Amino acid sequence: MNDNDRVNVADRIAPRVNRYYLKVSRQCMIAGIALLVVFVAYVVFVASFFGEYITYDNLRYLVRDWNAMTVPGNQEFTDIVYTAARNTRFTTFRSGLALYDSEKYSYYDESGICLIEDDTGYADPASSSSARYLLLYDIGGTGYSLYNQLTKIISRNTDRAIITGDVADDGTMVLVTRSRETKFVAEVYNSAFTKIMNIYKENYVLDAAISPDGNTVIICSAVPAETDFNLEVEILRTGSSERTARMTYEHTMPLDIRAYENGFVLLCDNGLYFFDYEGHINQSTAFDGMTLASADIGDSTVAVAGQVNALGSENRIIVCSLDGTVLYDQTIEERISGITASVNPDDALAYTRTANSITKILPDKTAEVHHPESGEIIAVIARQKGALVCRESGAYIWVGNESDE
Repeated sequence: MNDNDRVNVADRIAPRVNRYYLKVSRQCMIAGIALLVVFVAYVVFVASFFGEYITYDNLRYLVRDWNAMTVPGNQEFTDIVYTAARNTRFTTFRSGLALYDSEKYSYYDESGICLIEDDTGYADPASSSSARYLLLYDIGGTGYSLYNQLTKIISRNTDRAIITGDVADDGTMVLVTRSRETKFVAEVYNSAFTKIMNIYKENYVLDAAISPDGNTVIICSAVPAETDFNLEVEILRTGSSERTARMTYEHTMPLDIRAYENGFVLLCDNGLYFFDYEGHINQSTAFDGMTLASADIGDSTVAVAGQVNALGSENRIIVCSLDGTVLYDQTIEERISGITASVNPDDALAYTRTANSITKILPDKTAEVHHPESGEIIAVIARQKGALVCRESGAYIWVGNESDE
């Protein structure tokens, strides 16, 4: 029997067809075609009747919450290489590193990859960040931008010069601007970036903050009083003209403020004050016998440094938890150029720095000192374990003396 006489049995057997599944597949195909037709018709309808509302800003608004799906990992920083100017400022955001100057804004993730590089042109930039957003604004100018971890969401201008600003976790913002009608106006924007209220202030507004949930605005003003200034703290609910509380403190100048879930921390020239949202001071720490030189209100602690003597060779270091408990209060014989509050008090209480060294204050109140091999230290950013050391040519992670061995 040759090959031509052989018969493939499979060719003689007709394929078995299940009529039920054949019917279902046809129905799915018809439904898919119908949905495609409806989608095309919808796109044509939207483009025809609502085309004027399809803008680049609206498309960027659609990606405002993409970073919410990105959960920061536990990986350590890879060394980051950049070229920083002398006026470059650094801040941590979403476990990454954000840096900005008068020309551009850049954001690096934990792997050292630059995810955002945006030209801003802000003459005097400043920033404020929440768990999900970073607000960048031009002090004395009118421009401001909002970023998430992946992109710029909006870039707009106010009608008046910006003094300060803050952003909540849901994107609600407050921008304090100068006004012709009154001295200052606190402009509040909702999570859709639409202005919902103006708060007019006759006194000199020096700082403002918004609670993480976006429901409470705190405004700190300096009130002229004969030959000195008094502090006015006003607490308001967003969207309401009625204030929750207004307090006045004599001979006190507000310097910085930061809001948390259960209250806010106010840094003044004469001490630290820990408030709840009803306006009550739960704890306070006075700066007796020292001249405030540097301070940082962090995610978990507040750290301040003040000169004890006129030469600046002795400095008092105070570290408090967010409830006002004093964790560290000692005077050290060292000239320091800055202080960084800790993110994780179990790893470090604070970091002090000079031009060429970093001191890590440990939970047991001892210290570890690190001397970089080269390059002036511009900034130190605390992390869950260790700190990110920022220089002009790049940044690297330092966790403690064990990393120097």
